[in-house]
Amino acid sequence: MNDETKTELNPDEIRRAFDKLFVGESDVRRFPRSGVRYVELGHGLRLVEQNPNKKSRWAELARQGHRIAWVMRDGEYLARVVDGEVEILETDRMG
Repeated sequence: MNDETKTELNPDEIRRAFDKLFVGESDVRRFPRSGVRYVELGHGLRLVEQNPNKKSRWAELARQGHRIAWVMRDGEYLARVVDGEVEILETDRMG
């Protein structure tokens, strides 16, 4: 992850988008095929809710009621938010 991307990842902005995502405000969108919700953050960044229908530990946590979302750009995972706690990821790993 380059320095410019790190600058764009503002934890406070991510938390505000996370709140919007799970409250269902008007600027929340859905992917047509999966129905998964997301919020545009700007700079090509999106905050995408965890798809609970996937087979991962994060999906399992979402099925258990945890609120999980990912900041992504071009398929790369840049940050994870679990129940409002933002973690900036150092690589494109999913954890």
